[in-house]
Amino acid sequence: MPSRHAADIRQVAQKTGRSLDEWCELLEANGVGDRREAVNMLRDSYAVSHAFALAIADKCLRRADDDDEWGAADYAAEEGDDRW
Repeated sequence: MPSRHAADIRQVAQKTGRSLDEWCELLEANGVGDRREAVNMLRDSYAVSHAFALAIADKCLRRADDDDEWGAADYAAEEGDDRW
């Protein structure tokens, strides 16, 4: 996750009234899989600020991608190839 979103992610529940898990479930239930679509939906339908919408979309969509495609090769790339 980009560090620019780290502070926003920590404050999601406090600032939006829903936890990150709740937002991720909402996006999934609505079939949102594209970052732009997620940001627009969060801003337009739920009055989430643009910054929080970006942070939520990035985190939720990355989580979905990680669940689908996480493997040893991805782990090595994420942590740095020289570690192995």
